[in-house]
Amino acid sequence: MSEKFFNIIINMLKERQLSISSISRQLKSEGYDQHRLIITGYLRALYDTGYLIEQEIPPSKVYSYNHRGQETDLYRILEDRLKDVDPEYRYPVAVYILTSLLNRPCFRYELSLIGITPQSSPYVRESRNERLKEFREDISRFDIPEGDKAYEMNGHDAGVILHSSDVICGIMKNLLDLTGLKSRYHSTRITEFMEHKDR
Repeated sequence: MSEKFFNIIINMLKERQLSISSISRQLKSEGYDQHRLIITGYLRALYDTGYLIEQEIPPSKVYSYNHRGQETDLYRILEDRLKDVDPEYRYPVAVYILTSLLNRPCFRYELSLIGITPQSSPYVRESRNERLKEFREDISRFDIPEGDKAYEMNGHDAGVILHSSDVICGIMKNLLDLTGLKSRYHSTRITEFMEHKDR
């Protein structure tokens, strides 16, 4: 199934519960006339991977979006946050954050999960780490394709680190309860602070 099909299902279930029949009708109106068994299998797969909640409400099953399940999904969070990063830095920032958090090179497949396509960049290089096979086998949440390329940082660039800090701070602000702690004055991103400081 395409990414567009996935997004239609997720958006359809973000604010409501729907039965398989209702989902089928909605998909048909969107131009996806799929057999009920195919839709049932796809919904079950989304439930198994934590994207959906499945409930038995006789005489049928209903599905809804698992908001809590996605709050802590690294790849979904990064995909959302990286959209605000300068395109020049988006790819290296993704690699920097993943390699820093996971303490290993990141694989092409992982980058695809956050909507990033590897490209030529002075900040990133293909990893030749002799432990790549071991790193690949250690990942149990999903299967990394055999021979999938891995990437790591090519040195440390101040711009990449600053943009990465902005992304991580944004994520922390969303995840943590900062009520009664934050200043009521305008908050400035780290990159903006550094730009003003250099003037």
